[in-house]
Amino acid sequence: MGPESFLTRWLDAVRPVPPEHAPHAMDIVQRRRQRRLIWYTLFVIVLCVAGYFVYDYTSSASIRAGAAYNEGMKNMHPGAYGEAIDLFTKSIDISPTLPAAFLNRGIALHNLGQRNAALDDLARALDMDPQLTRAYEERGRIFIESRDPQQALKDFSKSISIRPTTDGYYQRGLLYASLGRHRQAVADFDQAISEMPDAPYAYRARAVAKANLDDEAGAQQDRDAASRIERAR
Repeated sequence: MGPESFLTRWLDAVRPVPPEHAPHAMDIVQRRRQRRLIWYTLFVIVLCVAGYFVYDYTSSASIRAGAAYNEGMKNMHPGAYGEAIDLFTKSIDISPTLPAAFLNRGIALHNLGQRNAALDDLARALDMDPQLTRAYEERGRIFIESRDPQQALKDFSKSISIRPTTDGYYQRGLLYASLGRHRQAVADFDQAISEMPDAPYAYRARAVAKANLDDEAGAQQDRDAASRIERAR
């Protein structure tokens, strides 16, 4: 039905019916048309309004999910991880394709000691974004705590292969040291220090590894470097 035919029918239907004591058959038909048109018009109006609100709600989903995520990030500190988890969950419920929400909910869960739930979230984050280096690093820490150093080593190495970071090298260096692979530990601490030369913890970790390799002179140099950095702060 085109707009002209609809407008013609609407005008015919709403045309006033002359009052009579005994309505003509055509008048009765006219009244029925009026009732049908009123209901049809109301239905169209309700449908349009509902469609508008559905469109507005769905189109603003990313904004609302982002707002919940940002509030969650503000609570990523000790004592507030529970609130952060609730907010990340809200963000995920609104927009379940946001890998950062799964990542940070996993980190918060890990900080509360919920390792299995954290691993699930980190896996989901990596399914959506396999280049998410922070997820590999966090999962590596969980595997260390779970006494699975080989899996932890795989995750730290994967993180470094995607995007080398100070933390990635440092964490893998600590893992190598715990496995007695001190030369590889020193190599990773070298990389961590080259990425962040003012990180005293990296110098102290390298000093321990060098001492285990009987390089006491090099170990003392690293201890001195760490002390100088700490005093300068």
